[in-house]
Amino acid sequence: MTTREDETVGSMSVLRLIELIAELTNDQGIEVNGPAYKYLRELGKRLDLTEMQAMLLSVFVDQCDDSRINFKDIARHFDVRPVKIISLTGEINELVKIGAIVARKDSDGDVTYRVPRKVLDSLREGSLPKPEKLENLTIHEFIDMVDKFLKLRENDEIEDEDLYHQFTELIENNQNLLFAQKLKSFGFRGEDLVLYLAMCSLFINNHDDRICRSDIRDYFSRSDLRTHTNELEAGNHTLMSAKLVEHSCDDGQIDSEHWCLTNYSKEEVLSELNLKVQREVRSNLTHYEDIAEKKLFFNDRVSKQVNELQNLLEGERMTRVMQRLKNKGMRRGFTCLFYGSPGTGKTETVLQLAKKTGRDIMLVDVPSIRSKWVGETEKNVKQVFERYAKIAKNNKMMPILLFNEADALLNRRCEGATDSVDKMENAMQNIILQEMENLEGIMIATTNLTGSLDAAFERRFLYKIEFDKPTANESKHIWKSLIPELKDEDAHRLAAKYSFSGGQIENIARKQIINDILSDSDELNVQTIEEACENEQISKSKTRRIGF
Repeated sequence: MTTREDETVGSMSVLRLIELIAELTNDQGIEVNGPAYKYLRELGKRLDLTEMQAMLLSVFVDQCDDSRINFKDIARHFDVRPVKIISLTGEINELVKIGAIVARKDSDGDVTYRVPRKVLDSLREGSLPKPEKLENLTIHEFIDMVDKFLKLRENDEIEDEDLYHQFTELIENNQNLLFAQKLKSFGFRGEDLVLYLAMCSLFINNHDDRICRSDIRDYFSRSDLRTHTNELEAGNHTLMSAKLVEHSCDDGQIDSEHWCLTNYSKEEVLSELNLKVQREVRSNLTHYEDIAEKKLFFNDRVSKQVNELQNLLEGERMTRVMQRLKNKGMRRGFTCLFYGSPGTGKTETVLQLAKKTGRDIMLVDVPSIRSKWVGETEKNVKQVFERYAKIAKNNKMMPILLFNEADALLNRRCEGATDSVDKMENAMQNIILQEMENLEGIMIATTNLTGSLDAAFERRFLYKIEFDKPTANESKHIWKSLIPELKDEDAHRLAAKYSFSGGQIENIARKQIINDILSDSDELNVQTIEEACENEQISKSKTRRIGF
């Protein structure tokens, strides 16, 4: 077993330094020049902290399982009186300022602290998270930062005064934006600025035109909230005098207890957002940041094709390729077909490609496109591509247009169709083919069936990747990735015994988690997993007669 005497300070990881500092300062008082000095100096150098900040951070991290750390907890670690920790409030506030810890004030005014998960993840890599960029933002990045600060205030992790200061700094640093220029020109006092930005956020994110007291209560003290709501209800609030906010209207009747942004706010102040398109973006896109990262396992052929596609979809590289194709007079769109048996990872591959290349996904609900009314289906198809073109134009990174489980759309067209339904299907497919020709973007279709794929569609897909069921070796890796506690020999045996797709293995892994919760046990039971495997094999179960 390695002891600290066997290690050199320079060779220690950040977490190891933190562990030793917490150990050596326990019950020893707050003394920077004590036994932990060399570790404090090294940690401070690596994280750009003072020795005192390094010591305090180490103690906070040592208690990271507690989301409400207070001065008494820190004092107890050092075996000093709480007043001693109060004298270090300046150093603690510096840790809050750089995001190393988060402060929260409860209803009684008592402050507690916690260490965010992202800080722990960064410390594992040997650093603190880099401060977020707050200047020269795009309008979407600006709104995202507003939402983040409002969320901090909602969770009592930032004070009223600090929230106003953050907003003021955000506005000053982004005068490249018309929205920021307008906000500065209004000259609002702190609370009015917070209220207006909160209302803008509610409208942009939720298209909320009926904002009430409960929607804004988390951003103000009780007395300030009462003042604002009284002025809003009376119609004499500063935001109303500035023609930025007005009473909501319900069936032609003014509702003084609900408020909304005026058309001037929506069309002039927020003009950069192109709110009609922005609402479509919010409601139709899966944002790449919301996609959970997963490791996928393929054979060499599929891995090579997927990696090639991923490299192509990297922002700068794709821009160069599209420009080169345009110069050559060729189609600029990238159309891809993922085909193969169910559960082989087609849809998940699209999600992971989006995650890795920073592209959102516009998912097409295929059943909703089809209509029983003549002409409606064709119109719906056109609207999908028109909407995608608008969203692509208004996004920094071109999103992926995903037709998931598109079997019905890609079937062979009916020759000499006379039936009205067949004619409608042919018309719909002809429109899709034409839109694929004119596409300036990224389209991926997934399908389980390829035998009936129309030849015209096959020609128009630039990339065609067939997803096979995993081999026993690949299956073993999937078992291990989804149930890490499995021993290698058990994973190998399950992979050899059951010819499952990745989706089927994930089903069993989910059942294992459910069983753990129901049995209130984290102990791995391989027999339970095998029982789940047997139940997964519906095709091997005896056929039962249903009915009388």
